[in-house]
Amino acid sequence: MAESRAAWDRVGQDFSALGRQVKQHYEQQDRAAQDPPPAERRKVDEALRQLTESLEQAFSALGDAIRDPQVGEQSRKAAGSLSDALTATFAEASERLKRR
Repeated sequence: MAESRAAWDRVGQDFSALGRQVKQHYEQQDRAAQDPPPAERRKVDEALRQLTESLEQAFSALGDAIRDPQVGEQSRKAAGSLSDALTATFAEASERLKRR
């Protein structure tokens, strides 16, 4: 459990770092180019802020879900169902090929 939490914490850190880098590149381009009108700049800044916030919420929720025992059980069930479906599909395909 501690390993998965650490892994998801790292994912969050990496995406935060990525967000900072994207912001830095955006700001560098802004300095190199003519400054957009303040209203346009505010719209872009707000969109970037909302994107960053949404990503943080999504990864936080994903991390919480992964640590939830019910989600783990459902994941095992889903993986088992997928495995069963793939097995049946390949068995049917194999049988069809044998008949040819």
